[in-house]
Amino acid sequence: MNNAVKEIEDIYSVEDFQEIANHGCQSGVCHEHIYYGDTIEFYEKYEEELTTYFTDNYGVEFLVDLFKESLLGGDLTHYKNAVCWAFIENVAFDITDKVESGAYVRQCEVA
Repeated sequence: MNNAVKEIEDIYSVEDFQEIANHGCQSGVCHEHIYYGDTIEFYEKYEEELTTYFTDNYGVEFLVDLFKESLLGGDLTHYKNAVCWAFIENVAFDITDKVESGAYVRQCEVA
């Protein structure tokens, strides 16, 4: 999970995560994951990590439910977008909780 989480953590600020946790990705706060091209690319890059994350934490039914809801949207694109946004929102919830408890330390890249 570290690669997908790290990429999201590198892109968004703590303030962004707070906004995402409060309003969701659909609010537009996820400036790097607004368009399908962005969310599909992220999904395809980290598909295995995302699938493992959701099945480990919520069970396979979570992904099945997202897929069923996405069928109403018409195609696989909606599913991949929903998984990406759900992941980003979960990262935001986790980081926001850590910030509030004083346990969050932003990881910095070492050059």
